[in-house]
Amino acid sequence: MASMRRLPPLNALRAFEAAARHMSFARAADELAVTPTAISHQIRLLEEITGQALFRRRPRPITLTEAGACLFPVLRDGFDRFAATVAGLRADADHSPLVVSTTTAFASRWLVPRLAKLKSDTDLDLEIDASETAANLRSGTADFVVRYRRTPVPDLECRELARDRFIPVMGPALLAQGPPVTRPADLAGHTLIHFRWKRPDLDPPTWDRFITELRTSDPDVVAIDTTRGLRFSEEPHAIEAALAGQGVALVSDVLVRRELALGTLVRPLDMSIEGLVYYVAYLAEVPRRSAIESFLLWARDEMADDGDAAPKTGGD
Repeated sequence: MASMRRLPPLNALRAFEAAARHMSFARAADELAVTPTAISHQIRLLEEITGQALFRRRPRPITLTEAGACLFPVLRDGFDRFAATVAGLRADADHSPLVVSTTTAFASRWLVPRLAKLKSDTDLDLEIDASETAANLRSGTADFVVRYRRTPVPDLECRELARDRFIPVMGPALLAQGPPVTRPADLAGHTLIHFRWKRPDLDPPTWDRFITELRTSDPDVVAIDTTRGLRFSEEPHAIEAALAGQGVALVSDVLVRRELALGTLVRPLDMSIEGLVYYVAYLAEVPRRSAIESFLLWARDEMADDGDAAPKTGGD
């Protein structure tokens, strides 16, 4: 079994190394943000431990004794190597990808198509961990999370990214060639596209809910059969079906703003139901906080640009 190292206190070693490098207790005190008295105390402690004087204090200025001259280069070189190694580790961390844990829908429909622009605008590299279960940030598997919730994430620094609404969307060719859609009841002439909502406790944005909320403005919507249509387990698949002209999907406006701006999807009705909130959350003591905040500012700007670019309805 290896013997345990017996080292003097680190504060005493740092005080001696700084004083020997500057040949001044006062300048060593300034560097270490302590008083000259504290430097003198730490050096005397080190002299007691070694059993030898390390400085000649008289006459002024101070000089190193033979023992001090032996110890100084060992400590100086050691501290230099420590500093260089730590700086190298920090540089590696700063240049490694920023890891984000987020939902599969947000990753595939919003984030992945914008990765090149993120890199161009911010020089950030992002590694995406897509899952319906948020990463445990304290385990170190991710730097931050983007989650879709009603309320902020507890026990984390949490910043709102965007609030969404669920809107009906369809391909422009289907709207132009199929039965016209000028009011909610006209949806009865089209295939409804559904996806499975993973959180039934959060008032799911289903076609049933959409129709129920619109009955006050158009009583004829009671004739719409919401049990029919295409069904998918994931929202991105419902969006793909709408892009393929297979029907009308009720989806998050955040996830289709790019398609609305490009005109590959249109809104047949200027109606919507309330969704939840996308939050960026991270540990208060996270080492790469500035990089995460750069991502947040960039993403907010992108969200604002998406909203400005997207037309309100298919007829606009």
